[in-house]
Amino acid sequence: MSPIASRRLWLAGWLVGTIGGCARPMLFPDPPPAGVTPAVAAEHAVATAPAAPVGLPPVPAVRDGLLRPRVVYPVRDQLVAVRDSNFIFGSIGSGDAELTINGTPVSVQPNGAYLAYLPVPRGTTPAYELIVRRGTDSASYVHPIRTPASVAAAPRPPAPPAAAAPPPPPPLGAVALGVLPGSGSDPDRPITVRPIANGTYKWLLLPGTIVERVATQGAMTRIRLDSALDAFVATSDIVELPTARALPNRVVPNMRVVPDTGWTDVIFPLSDAPPFLIEEEADKLVVTLYSTRATTDIIAYRPGDRVVRAVTWEPLHNDRVKYVIHLREAPFGYFAFHDGRQFIVRVRRTPAVTTEHPLRGITVAVDAGHPPAGSTGPTGIPESALTLPIAQALQRELERRGARVVMTRETDAALGLQERPAAARAAGAHAFVSIHLNALPDGVNPFNAHGTGTYYFTAHSEPLARAVQAGMVHHMQLRDQGIFYDNLAVIRPSWMPAVLAEGAFIMVPEQDAAMQTPQGQRAYAMGVADGIEAYFRSLAR
Repeated sequence: MSPIASRRLWLAGWLVGTIGGCARPMLFPDPPPAGVTPAVAAEHAVATAPAAPVGLPPVPAVRDGLLRPRVVYPVRDQLVAVRDSNFIFGSIGSGDAELTINGTPVSVQPNGAYLAYLPVPRGTTPAYELIVRRGTDSASYVHPIRTPASVAAAPRPPAPPAAAAPPPPPPLGAVALGVLPGSGSDPDRPITVRPIANGTYKWLLLPGTIVERVATQGAMTRIRLDSALDAFVATSDIVELPTARALPNRVVPNMRVVPDTGWTDVIFPLSDAPPFLIEEEADKLVVTLYSTRATTDIIAYRPGDRVVRAVTWEPLHNDRVKYVIHLREAPFGYFAFHDGRQFIVRVRRTPAVTTEHPLRGITVAVDAGHPPAGSTGPTGIPESALTLPIAQALQRELERRGARVVMTRETDAALGLQERPAAARAAGAHAFVSIHLNALPDGVNPFNAHGTGTYYFTAHSEPLARAVQAGMVHHMQLRDQGIFYDNLAVIRPSWMPAVLAEGAFIMVPEQDAAMQTPQGQRAYAMGVADGIEAYFRSLAR
């Protein structure tokens, strides 16, 4: 590891430990960088200490409200596939009444919201029966669901008529992914490719890439990345070439490394976009090109490059080659694209920041998660209606600290997953954070599994994830679930560090109520802002 990378890791761990409080251990136990004495470190810790935690407000009281039992989840007639217990939540209209569900007393919050973890109803017509009582007043509601047993016991519908003979399989050979080559492919909307059918995503290939189709298996098509490796892509992403065409003969000749103001381009002269994979290491990027050979003799470097030290290469198979881009420090961001004549890996330069004003000159993209989709809390408010005011509170706080903020959405209009990070890259953002509120899958006991969590995908986003997580835990005082590597669409892009924050659980009544208040929204926003500021301070030279 380079001295700069080691220093960055130590500073990131030290700052995250500071934000997390005295009881939180340092994440990187390396010694301080050369020249930083314990006294200086202590002074810096005091100077950069975060504000006192805001904390979440108590649940507001609703008394003498109309008794109206309601189930938000599971929805009516939903198939609940778990066999034993599951959660149920909603509201009863008033916080001063008593609730039983299928005879079991359930705690009610002051605002009338409830969350319970109960046995799944059984029988051929399973249902939750809610009974609410307040003095002599009462109300009841029966909420039917479906279970695998009840579905199996239901009368079977008549068999559908025999299907027509399936169409003949498409011809094998060369096909394009997403769009035809040369038709204006958008590198911000890559084609996801999987190692097994319906498995997780592994490769993010450029639209217009030509590959060999091996077989079509319904919704998935098997393709050949090179002679030794097959993978799977959605059949809907296959584009037939207008005429029979041979697979490209990709050979990398001599290369160029061209620095610019904020990045350096590593240029592979290839007339066809190759299948590829970019992997991060401590101070290098490893670029694997499939269905490609190399005959690179000369690599030209221009003076003044502060990003790339050298590029080396070696063949891995007859039609697979590995290029290693050796960097002067740990990667900050990168972006791969094809301009019609050459494949380019653009490696981003780490922004210059200062300890005193780490967000000055920094652009942060703030994404209010959803719509479409999203979770719903016990009071019926959708996640997207709460993530927007939290994101707006974060915008105000980051701007107060000197950052420029780009909002991916500022209305309730739906926005696609790929449009969000694409807007961030177009705006030149140095960091991307997506604001969400969490929920759980069926069968998990919510009383043991809620809290605060942060998600990342690219390796260079992990320090930002740790810093944001520590800031949120400090300010909201919820259970620390830690950070998670996860293959999520909005944080896959690699041009900037990107994280997805799940600051609280919307399905938990107390947290749902808190996120509806300015105080709770500010606590969430302050935690994320502290984390972003700590991360950029750790990059100070």
